Amino acid sequence: MSIELRNQFGTWLGWLFESDTPVVFVLDVDQDERELVRQALNVGHENIVGRIDVADWVAAGHALASIGLVAAEDIDPAAPLLDVRQCGEWNSGHVPGAVHVELGDIADNTTDIEAGAVVHCGHGQRAMTAASLLARAGTPPAAVTRAGYTEIQRAVTVS
Repeated sequence: MSIELRNQFGTWLGWLFESDTPVVFVLDVDQDERELVRQALNVGHENIVGRIDVADWVAAGHALASIGLVAAEDIDPAAPLLDVRQCGEWNSGHVPGAVHVELGDIADNTTDIEAGAVVHCGHGQRAMTAASLLARAGTPPAAVTRAGYTEIQRAVTVS
């Protein structure tokens, strides 16, 4: 599952996983392992069982799964759109016809979400986490976009 290492990492880890869930971190070369562990421990997530270096994983011949990124102007207007922002963000504005499921509720709603959706939030980090949860549950998204709802709406609206 993908949760970007940023200030909210621990919050999302704590929200999406029970504290006793064993976790193996996959680290890129420039990521701060201590910061990752600090944030996990800060939310009571102590069952850290290991780490994997992405470069070592690939060098050993293992495959990497990936979810594509798409620019707003490249979104198929017929593709389902999944908005994973929080309710307040959604209520402030959204793309008409988009499906709304907050990121924290994705794991409990994967069967309600259409495969092949383009997932978005405000900047892409939460969208990628949601997309990885969907892929893990067997409902793979088509892609993630970093675009916000106003940019998506402009791009998919036919004049």
